[in-house]
Amino acid sequence: MKFSRFWTRVQRLVVVLMLGMAGSAQAAYPDKPVRLVLPLAPGGAMDVLGRGLAERLGALWKVPVIVENRAGAGGNIAADQVARAAPDGYTLLLTGDMLVANQTLFQGTINYDPIKSFAPISIVAATPPVIVVRADSPIHDIAGLRQAASQQVVNIGTPGYGNSNHRALTRLQQQVPGTVQHVPYKGAGPAVVALLGGEIDAAIVALPAVSSLIANGQVRALAVLQDNRSDTVPQVPTAAQVGLRMDGDTGWFGLLAPAGTSSDVVNDVWRAVREAVTEPDFRARLLAIGFEPIADQPRAFADRIASDADKFPTLLRESGVALQ
Repeated sequence: MKFSRFWTRVQRLVVVLMLGMAGSAQAAYPDKPVRLVLPLAPGGAMDVLGRGLAERLGALWKVPVIVENRAGAGGNIAADQVARAAPDGYTLLLTGDMLVANQTLFQGTINYDPIKSFAPISIVAATPPVIVVRADSPIHDIAGLRQAASQQVVNIGTPGYGNSNHRALTRLQQQVPGTVQHVPYKGAGPAVVALLGGEIDAAIVALPAVSSLIANGQVRALAVLQDNRSDTVPQVPTAAQVGLRMDGDTGWFGLLAPAGTSSDVVNDVWRAVREAVTEPDFRARLLAIGFEPIADQPRAFADRIASDADKFPTLLRESGVALQ
């Protein structure tokens, strides 16, 4: 009898130790490299944000955070890849609001659901679209753009379909008489290269993709396509000041994990993101190039995705965006 009681106690002790070891292993996240997948090509605003965030998270976690650009199909290639990844926190997606818009734009042709396929972590930052031309362009302002479009085709590049830049362009097309042609690229980087190379007449991209080019005079900003002036480029007029209506549609950049990722891991990543974007040097870097650091909680991000999913179908159809 005594031996039986002793053996029972030993078994209980082993169970307790095993549970403790399991808890310690879980608390060790991350203990290997983390992949951060981006849906656009290098060189744009999202790439700048993603690489800066990866650097900060890697420093906090003391493991490499590897950025992987998976451009194409309006961001759907990257989103689908992450949606199918193991829900263990080691594959994350940094994307924009085209994740939600694409459900309408690519009806029946995408393999993920923006709400059901992901575990939202945080909106990392927001930024407005800006319309820019080359420094030697004969178009000096929105009035000049209107005049040019009335006389010839004006080709304007964006980082692709569905994002806030594309939606801003469709609103511009509705309000500028004449012909404004959309030229989509696989990210802001390629769109800006095309602009500087003379392939297109103008580009609408997120402000951080061109803030340094505005500062050094390589491109001229015609308007920041939001209601308020930007502290980064305070000399550039707002959409309203040049007679354009943009309905306050400013883009966000958010971090997500595959659906099924544990709430513990989601919250661990969110806390690290919050620490990263509130770190003074990194925050100052983001603000200087045109980002508004946010780092809101997972529940708030989930609510934003649900809200956008409700309003985007009507918004996209009313703005005249062509379905793909």
